[in-house]
Amino acid sequence: MRGGRLMPWQIGQALAQGVEPRRPLAAARAIAAACGAVLIAACAVFSPPLWQLPPSALGEHLAQQRLIITRNGETHALDAVVQSESGRLRIIGNALAVRLFTLDYDGTQVSEGPGVGLPAGLPPALIVNDLLAVHAPLPALRAALPEGWWADDTSGVRTVRDARGAAALTITYQGDDPWQGRSELVAARGYRIVIESTEE
Repeated sequence: MRGGRLMPWQIGQALAQGVEPRRPLAAARAIAAACGAVLIAACAVFSPPLWQLPPSALGEHLAQQRLIITRNGETHALDAVVQSESGRLRIIGNALAVRLFTLDYDGTQVSEGPGVGLPAGLPPALIVNDLLAVHAPLPALRAALPEGWWADDTSGVRTVRDARGAAALTITYQGDDPWQGRSELVAARGYRIVIESTEE
């Protein structure tokens, strides 16, 4: 801590451990920057163009999710509300009761709504693609992947492979319903997102 201010990595760790830092708005902005640094690093590992998947393929869902992001041994966390209905996927990111971002995906593009703002350099497509990879039915996901990519489900594990056949993403489910329970998405170089989801 410098000058009484929490550093971004301290805020992320505090949230992951259930400790509420002081100064909510400043903390929310700091965690946005911290999460951005983690996810931007991941973009070099897995950064395809925005997948074209009709949200109607997801069905109608409303879920509270805890996103726990680990990169190079550091852990950061934020809360999200994820809603799929009427041909739209909406993702609202929050920290300490402050809205960080709002993303609306219609199957072809992402628009940004109210919020403090996405961390600098964090592409909305990365967030949308990761959630589609976890939640989309397998046939719909296969149809949305870039040319030459492929996906398979085997015994609670989903593997997304690139055009070379290398595993771009591995997703492990702890239940039959990805909207209810814990899922873990792992990419190369230690990038991981744990999604703890409770459907309303």
